[in-house]
Amino acid sequence: MKSYLTKTNIFLLLVCLSIIFFIGAVQTILLPFVLSFVLAYILHPLSAKLEKCHISQGLASLLVTFGFCLLVVMVFLIVVPILQAQVVDFMRRIPQFSSSVWDYLKGFISYTKENITPEQMSELSVAVRDSVVSVLMAIGAGLSQILSSGIAIFNVLALIVITPVVLFYILRDWGKIQKQVKSIIPKDKKDVLQSVWQEINNTLSGFIRGQAMVCLLLGIFYGIGLSAVGLDFGMLVGLLAGVLSFVPYFGFGTGLVLSVFLALMQNFTMGQWGGLAAIFTVGQVLESYILTPYLVGDKIGLHPVWVIFALLAGGVLAGFIGILIAVPTAGVIGVLLRRFLKWYWTTDFYLGTGKEKK
Repeated sequence: MKSYLTKTNIFLLLVCLSIIFFIGAVQTILLPFVLSFVLAYILHPLSAKLEKCHISQGLASLLVTFGFCLLVVMVFLIVVPILQAQVVDFMRRIPQFSSSVWDYLKGFISYTKENITPEQMSELSVAVRDSVVSVLMAIGAGLSQILSSGIAIFNVLALIVITPVVLFYILRDWGKIQKQVKSIIPKDKKDVLQSVWQEINNTLSGFIRGQAMVCLLLGIFYGIGLSAVGLDFGMLVGLLAGVLSFVPYFGFGTGLVLSVFLALMQNFTMGQWGGLAAIFTVGQVLESYILTPYLVGDKIGLHPVWVIFALLAGGVLAGFIGILIAVPTAGVIGVLLRRFLKWYWTTDFYLGTGKEKK
């Protein structure tokens, strides 16, 4: 029987364990580097096209990095003031929302009034109102504390300062990085591994670029649509729904629940309710039957349930970084699993053609 406990395999196992331990130890500072690699993976084709136009690799990388940073700044200058005003208005109106929620709750429990004294009803009203306000204020205070902590400030500064620098160097040395990775591949496994990598690359590139475009278009559609029907904080809810659309049905569900809640608080007219229903119906049709099939297709090769599981598992294991790399990692595992199954279906064990030893 062939033994797999060779010195080479043990060495490779120790290397993998060391890498996992190292990543776990420094995960708090990994975000700008992981984000830079993801952005470089997305933007590299654009840099390569500029190089084909007789532009040096360094200048092409600099132009792509500068253009991306300029685009981000422009988006922030346009979107952030709108979102900031809506967030401030939302925090200011929290007591009003809590009172409105209590008014709706009173309608559901009106049939029990004969069993509740006015004094008890008043006490219950104050208790529920205070609880809602306390929960919402606690969430706001928690977010403020997180944003004011040293680690959060360092991470924000790292994202702003370090990410563009790292992105430039990765784009500039993209070819060298590929050569170095290929140089460590065993020569007798090179053809097989290159074929596997090509399949992984096709899977990831198609999914990441396509899904990013889907989220962007849905965020714009929902933001403009919800604002057009007169929903308060419509732009904020719409952009949130678009960003969360990378989780199957989660962006749609979150946007719908928040929109219905805000519409109840505003006492929407029948026409506004019809417009709200039309926006989410059209949005779901656009996402499911036009944008996702056209821009993403079935490139990731994963069932939506497994995508949700991967995101949850990534969040538990590595926080935001885990969420960021969860679906690409699941896509890589999916490619490797499909390759394994193709090999397994050709084995004597599966076909039942091997001779059993007595």
